[in-house]
Amino acid sequence: RPRPAPASEAALVINAETLGHLEELGSSAGFIEKLIGVFVSDSTALLGRIEHALGGRNYGELRSLLHAMKGSSASMGTDRLTRLCSNLGKLSDSELRLQSAGLQRSLSDEVTAARSELERYLRERKQSTG
Repeated sequence: RPRPAPASEAALVINAETLGHLEELGSSAGFIEKLIGVFVSDSTALLGRIEHALGGRNYGELRSLLHAMKGSSASMGTDRLTRLCSNLGKLSDSELRLQSAGLQRSLSDEVTAARSELERYLRERKQSTG
């Protein structure tokens, strides 16, 4: 059986321990899949709202959106996205203005990475449970 990606790399994007705890909370096999689905759609919606807040230079709204994304990301175990949201939330208005294009891109890239790692986690889990 092939081994998953090196832990050092995967752990940056997703925390398998957190996902394991979430699975223990669930009563059904589909529980974690449903959670991941909700996380992915929420993150995608938040990204759109973040882009809008950046475009309108509404940095108060932007920070609250980053905080919301950080919260759902932390509960899902997508550690690298959590850290990114936390760091971006600490930037001043002028830093946010200067970095807006790169900020949107790095958030978008990180959400994509989190989603693909979560989907890979589900695939590997299905293979191991048969």
